[in-house]
This record gives sequence, structure tokens and C-alpha cells, in this order.
Amino acid sequence: MRLVPFFSVAVVLAAACGTKSFQDGDAGDGGTTFQDGSLPDGTPSCATGVYQAKQEPAAMLVLLQRSGSMSQSNKWAFAAQAIVQALDQNVFDTMTLGLMAAPSSKVQGPQCVLNLQVACGVPAFPQVDLQLAGPIKSTNPAGVRHDIKAWLTNNAPDVSAGQGNPLYDAIQSGIGTLQGWQGPGKRILFVVTDGAISCTSLSNRPGYTDGNGCPDWENPNNIITLVNQANTNQSTPIDTFIVGVPGSDSYDATGHNYPPYHMRAALSDIAYAGSPNNVPPTCTHTNPFQQTDPDPSVSCHFDMTQSFTVQEVADAIAQVRGKVLGCIFDLPTPEAGTVALDQVNVSYTVNGGSENDLYKRASQNEDCSQNGCWDYTTDDKVELFGKACDDVENATDAEVQITVGCQTIVK
Repeated sequence: MRLVPFFSVAVVLAAACGTKSFQDGDAGDGGTTFQDGSLPDGTPSCATGVYQAKQEPAAMLVLLQRSGSMSQSNKWAFAAQAIVQALDQNVFDTMTLGLMAAPSSKVQGPQCVLNLQVACGVPAFPQVDLQLAGPIKSTNPAGVRHDIKAWLTNNAPDVSAGQGNPLYDAIQSGIGTLQGWQGPGKRILFVVTDGAISCTSLSNRPGYTDGNGCPDWENPNNIITLVNQANTNQSTPIDTFIVGVPGSDSYDATGHNYPPYHMRAALSDIAYAGSPNNVPPTCTHTNPFQQTDPDPSVSCHFDMTQSFTVQEVADAIAQVRGKVLGCIFDLPTPEAGTVALDQVNVSYTVNGGSENDLYKRASQNEDCSQNGCWDYTTDDKVELFGKACDDVENATDAEVQITVGCQTIVK
């Protein structure tokens, strides 16, 4: 599985082509310059400093399954550690973050289970409300990252009342939370589950019969419709991503212990419906989902049923952010004035490799698939194309530099 981890982006500003003396820190964000105005990385002498680039704001709500089955095989511990590890990366500083876990309570079950209490309750609001992360990491009690870590530390899967997994209602609640977010950026729902989606008998939705004779197993098409409607919403579109941890490859033709369909196929279809533009291009999906669908040859979701580690989940969280926010970066404005759009050049490095200089494409018809290039968006932001965008999105560590003040190279 190819995963997209975290990357940082730096922007290099310049006043004009020529030399000028500066001291460390004059760049405004820790940039280092030499007496001739050049930078340690060889940037031309017209550069004056290094600034941190900012992508557009976004909100990510992590939805973690909390049923009793998540207590097995370190699933809860690994997922919790991965969430904290991922969100502590600097690249999430500009994001609004929150955490929801379900089931969160027991409710009265249907007649087919003698009206006993079942773990199917879903919170109306996240356990950790959406908050702007900023630079405050999980070790600092003042920030949302610390709140997420503290909640995960102090709570465990609910093993008191069966293996209820009310994923439909939990996703619905998460969607409502993200739709209510007042920010201007993109909205991401990141779901971690071990499958066996249930609690449908408490609703009016059609479900599959379980070992108690209850129509309790969720019909995946119910969730497919839910996440697709959220994704195509014109005013508040939401990208939903699914991570299937061990246990999410279940299948029981009788429906007694597990749903009577291949769970990997169901999660793949849900992931495709939730964010069709951000799944592997060759992944297997059907619409509508069919009970006879086999396991996918290439999953649209993050399938971790064969290999499940803290790092893999953390990388998946980073990939989601990279895929949704893409390769568009704000063009910073120097304190001394505005940027001349014909005096901008772009380069990037990935995974500690050599610097790759990019040219601005001369025509919008060029896809730049071989060497990569860049261009302006309609609102004068810098966008990478072709190989450059692929490299940055799929690197474990990437740095993008925008040099301002020297004539733009156009090809």
C-alpha cells in the first residue's frame, strides 16, 4: 500500500534581483540568509528569506469505532496512538480537528433481543469538539490535540453490552458536525472501523438478519447513500475516508456471527461513494452494493486487515489530508509590498533528495506528467501539476519553495 505521509512547505521570498545584506531572522519566520543575500540551499541572491506556506483551512473529524471488538489485538491502542502521532505533525497546525467515538452508550434493544440493553448509542456531538489546532501539540494541555489524546487515554472500547457497531448513525452524526462547521475550507470525515456494522434493527432502515432473528446487520447501501449525499452536497461537501482494521474482512453466509456479505467489499464501496476523487484509480467498487459482491481485488478504502501498525494508520491520516487539500499553495506577500506575478519561480524536494526546479507551463493544455510544472489558479495561488504534484502528495517528506523576485521561467 502506498501511503502519503506528512510534508512541510517552505516559501522563499525576494525583493528584487540583486544583492543585499541581511541578518538571521530578518526573513520573518526563521529564514537564514548570507551577506550576499543568497540562501544555504543555493537560492539566487535575490532571495531574502524563508516563509512557511499555508494551504487552505480544513476541518477533519476522526470517527473511531468503540465497540467491544476494538479491544482485541491492540486495535484500539494502535488506532489511538496513530491518531495522536499523526495529528501532532506540523502540517495539521492549520487544520480544525475533532474526535468522535461510537458506540457511546447503551440503549434499549428491540423485541428480538428481549428489549435488553445494547451498545448502540451514538453521541449527538463529538467527544472532542472541532477546534483549530494551531501550533499547540498534544503535550500542551491548552490545545485540541491534548484533548484528543486525553480522551483516548481515559476511555476504552465498550465491552459491557455485546459488539454493537452503529456506524450508520455515527457517520450521520459526524456529517452533521462537519456540516455545521463555519469555516471556509474543506471537510473531512476519517472513519476507523473493524466492520460488522449493526444496530440497524433500532431504525426503519432495511437490514440483514442476524443470529437472533433481528434485521440488525446494516445494508451497506444505506451508508453508501449517506456518504455520497454528503460528498455531493453543493454548500458543504464532505470527503469520507474509511480505514478497515483487522476484523473488517469478515463474512458469514448465515449472518449469525457476522454480516452475510463480504465486509471488505462493503467498505470499499462506502469509501468510493464517500470520496470518489481520492480513491485509487483501479480500486474495485459497485453501485449499488450487491450481497454477492466478492472481496475487492484493489480496495477503495485503507484495508489494514493483513498489516496493521501505528505507522500505517498515521500515514493514512496524512494521506487523506494530502489528497483532499491537493497541490495548491498560497502565494505569500512580503511585508514590503506585493508579489509581481511574472517574478515567481517554484522548486521542490522530496524525501531529502535533490532540488527539482519547475517551470511555469506556457499552456493550460500541458499535463506536465513527465517533469512536473506549475501555474497560477484563477485567484493567483500556486498549483503544482503532473509529476510535481504526484511527488509531493506521495512523499514521506516534501518541501516546496517559491522564489519571488526573479523573472519567471516559462516553457
